[in-house]
Amino acid sequence: MHGDETASDGELAARVLAGDDRAFTLLIKRTKVALHTFARRYLGDDDLAYDVVQQAYVSAWKALARYNADRPFEAWMRTIVRNKCRDAQRKALVRRLINLSPVSPQGHERDAPAPAQNPEQSFAARDDLRRTGEALAALPDGLKTPLILTALEGWTMAETARHLGLTEKAVETRLYRARKALNEKLGPSR
Repeated sequence: MHGDETASDGELAARVLAGDDRAFTLLIKRTKVALHTFARRYLGDDDLAYDVVQQAYVSAWKALARYNADRPFEAWMRTIVRNKCRDAQRKALVRRLINLSPVSPQGHERDAPAPAQNPEQSFAARDDLRRTGEALAALPDGLKTPLILTALEGWTMAETARHLGLTEKAVETRLYRARKALNEKLGPSR
């Protein structure tokens, strides 16, 4: 339909509730990249992030009547994705405890590094990236979410504070604590 691109999130949600399934596809197109990026950074695993975002869209579809059309759809979805990320991490922890198997914090078997032109440098860089991702994923949600939103997604402290229902000072404090925790886990060279 003409004008779909300019329709507000609230208008599209109302159309979905009235039976227009294509409107939900438009909402997904508007938000999928940002939500997947957020989930990947939260979990440290691209495949798991994809699964979590898909689960979040299913949940949103079922709960769309509870969506507040005055808020951006992406903000509502980001809350659902964050909750799904927490659930995924809890499930991975339970699997590790039950299986006592060598899996990553995201619940996947550990992969061997792929060969590269300079194996030493490639391995070191990949190991650093893995360690950083795992350290970020291991942070408590209260520290991890503000850090991802501000440092990695470019949100301002004011935007982050509004989204999380915090004051800017609380966001600033959590960012300080998150960075301190990462430095402790990774060493001061990070």
